[in-house]
Amino acid sequence: MAFVRTTTFIVPAARKSEIEPGHNLNLAAVYGVKSVAQNTVGFHRGGVWASQLEGGDLQIMIYMQFYDLPEMENFAHTPMVRDFENQLDQYPSPPIIEVYETLS
Repeated sequence: MAFVRTTTFIVPAARKSEIEPGHNLNLAAVYGVKSVAQNTVGFHRGGVWASQLEGGDLQIMIYMQFYDLPEMENFAHTPMVRDFENQLDQYPSPPIIEVYETLS
């Protein structure tokens, strides 16, 4: 079985420009975290989803799938990932990190 780790956070409408291409949040969320995952043994796949909420806020969900839980933990404890998730605390709602086991 595989494991999926999601990180979900809200970007307020007034700060939406921060998720546009070329900005730090975009680079970290779309490329940085996935780059770390791709260099972690056991990474299977991952991606980023964005949904516009009422009022113009954006909900961002980053998902990463790994073959084993210890490999996912190695990813989660990488300094770049920890720094990125700590930076998300600057937004009004704290990031929500969840781990799921897939059924196959």
